Amino acid sequence: MTFFSILFALIAEQYRPVTASHWIRRMSATWLDWVAKEFGGKSEQGATPVGARLACLVGFGLPTVLVFAVYVFAYIVNPLLAFVWNIIIVYLFFGFRQFSHSFTEVHESIQNHDLPAARLALQAWVGDEFDTSHLSESEIIAIALERAIIGAHRHVFGVFFWFLMPIGPAGVVLYRLADKASERWEKFGLNLSEAAKHFFFILDWVPVRLSAISFAIVGNFEDAIYAWRNLTGKWADPLSAVLLASGSGALGVRLGEPLREPTSDEALARAEAGEPPIYEIGHEPSERSMRSAIGLVWRALIVCMVVLAMLTIALWLG
Repeated sequence: MTFFSILFALIAEQYRPVTASHWIRRMSATWLDWVAKEFGGKSEQGATPVGARLACLVGFGLPTVLVFAVYVFAYIVNPLLAFVWNIIIVYLFFGFRQFSHSFTEVHESIQNHDLPAARLALQAWVGDEFDTSHLSESEIIAIALERAIIGAHRHVFGVFFWFLMPIGPAGVVLYRLADKASERWEKFGLNLSEAAKHFFFILDWVPVRLSAISFAIVGNFEDAIYAWRNLTGKWADPLSAVLLASGSGALGVRLGEPLREPTSDEALARAEAGEPPIYEIGHEPSERSMRSAIGLVWRALIVCMVVLAMLTIALWLG
């Protein structure tokens, strides 16, 4: 049932994608904002640490319990109803089209050698995080690749992992709400933001490493593992660092800030310890890198689906 739920949801998404303006995404954002305001967002001091943890329990826990209760009830009434419920939840929260539209716009602009259009498309994607008007083509591509790798994990592979957990569709809702809250609650105070990020860190610790392994398997394995071991320091967020290091190595492209030159003391310490120097890998980001990224993500998903299909067949035969 799990395999076919994902397969049917992917097929449905290709015909009717869940875009940023879809009602489920607007309702999720409204719900999380309401919870944040009720648990301290209205106060100048923000939520207390205890209030922030309660906000996480209410914001993620209640929808998760509700979705799981519907699943159990549907399964008791008729397993076919539970199957349909699975497809609905996976369709609403899972899939490439939930993040790929912006990447496609940037990619098409780069293909057409329209740098101003690529800057505008990237600015619309990243919002007010930084100004894109001065970026070069390679910098635009690098940022788009980073966001695509993270988006592929958080909308596809991370959701895939939590759907395979015993709570099924409830795990999908839990993961996606926690991810969204870790981004949206920054404007509601430090305690709420830190609580949401810590909660999501716990949920995503295992999935992010499985995604990194998947990228390594379907891409350049040696470079992916090398980057994972040595280049994660280029990014501040520990979860994103694992994904981006492995993804950049698998693609054979340089992402993140350039490595700083080691001091003489650091170089001497590594030499005395018998450790080789750390070096950059891959080539500069290009339009070809964007095409390679699309293929990498699809290959990783196909591998996951094949493994899931084999497990499903094994359970049927067993």
